Amino acid sequence: MEASRKFDVVIAGAGPAGLATAMFLVKNRPSLAGRIVAIEKSAHPRFKVCAGGLIPKTMLALDELGIALDVPAVEVIRGEAATPVGSVDLSRNGDVLATVIRRDQFDSMLARAATEAGIEIAQRTRVLGVTQDARGVRVSTDGGIFEAQILVGADGSGSRVRRAVFGAHKETIGRALMTDIAVDPERSPEFVEKRYRFDFRCISGGIKGYSWSFPCLISGAPHLNVGIYDQRSHEFTEEGGEQARMIAELVAAFPELPLDGLKRHAARWQSFPIRWFDARDSYARGRVILAGDAAGVDPLMGEGISCSFEHGKLAAGAICKFLDGNSAALAAYDRELHEGAVGKKLGKLAFAARHFYGPRSRLFFRIARISRRAQEIGVDWYNGARHLDELPTRRLIARWARAVLLGDPVR
Repeated sequence: MEASRKFDVVIAGAGPAGLATAMFLVKNRPSLAGRIVAIEKSAHPRFKVCAGGLIPKTMLALDELGIALDVPAVEVIRGEAATPVGSVDLSRNGDVLATVIRRDQFDSMLARAATEAGIEIAQRTRVLGVTQDARGVRVSTDGGIFEAQILVGADGSGSRVRRAVFGAHKETIGRALMTDIAVDPERSPEFVEKRYRFDFRCISGGIKGYSWSFPCLISGAPHLNVGIYDQRSHEFTEEGGEQARMIAELVAAFPELPLDGLKRHAARWQSFPIRWFDARDSYARGRVILAGDAAGVDPLMGEGISCSFEHGKLAAGAICKFLDGNSAALAAYDRELHEGAVGKKLGKLAFAARHFYGPRSRLFFRIARISRRAQEIGVDWYNGARHLDELPTRRLIARWARAVLLGDPVR
């Protein structure tokens, strides 16, 4: 019988969700250093298809963990969104709307911080199977067997842990497609104005999502990360008609960019699945819980990095209680992801996605353009600025009403 390695906690995935869970665990309980392992199928720095926008909520989480952002980044202080009924200015008086990084560098930074905190990362190790009983969890990998009291599935939208323990349905998986374009920073509005751009006009073409253009640095050189997100569940093939249609909508969104010529170069495009939050899902079963993309991200925009840190913090709290003998702690984690602040936020974003991407989308975009003050509150709430997204719904509505109807300052 093959020998196994024993830990208190095994985490599948060494991306933001898995490493945030591990680091919050050690922050809460330093004695767990050396008792946690994160299993990573690749090795850092590993390429990750992602636009790389860190909203203020993520920056607050990094501060809470004591992690300084020490990778190349571009701060965005202006934003615009083209919609089927006109444009919306997303700027917030010079406040940082997003900090754009490259995921290979960002994730490597987290991995270094985790290693320094006493967390083991088993790289180039792929999960093959999961079994559990009343005593613990057994994870089979191509690098051996790991046993623990708890397993955290933080291994992305295509999570093997999720498939093994929770099932393999694909109804809540959308798709994104992106590429990078070298630009002159003195002629690109994204760099000159520190601006990101969104374009929702692809909704009229049958895409339930948006196109984006973010400024970023690749090996120190200015680039635009350009892509398109479609929330619809459908089978996706690299060479199929769906990809061609998505590229055509992206070209239409940014006609001034040299995207049309890239249509013939499939290798320049990266496609990836995005699993979005669905309130019908469960995130705890026995001694296994899900976090980050494996659980589900923002359905409206497909943003997942802030969710990863939020899930990680909640998972760490639940795991500590479970290790202390509270057998109901993991079920409580599942309830928190549905009924707590992060679950309620994702539920509101799911509601917004159904309406902004639905048959009456033009009406809802018109409503969204009525009040500048409402837009400012919406941006702050989405970004989690000053933890505004954690306010109870009644207080949030009251703040919106005072700002829109009475002219009170938004802040």
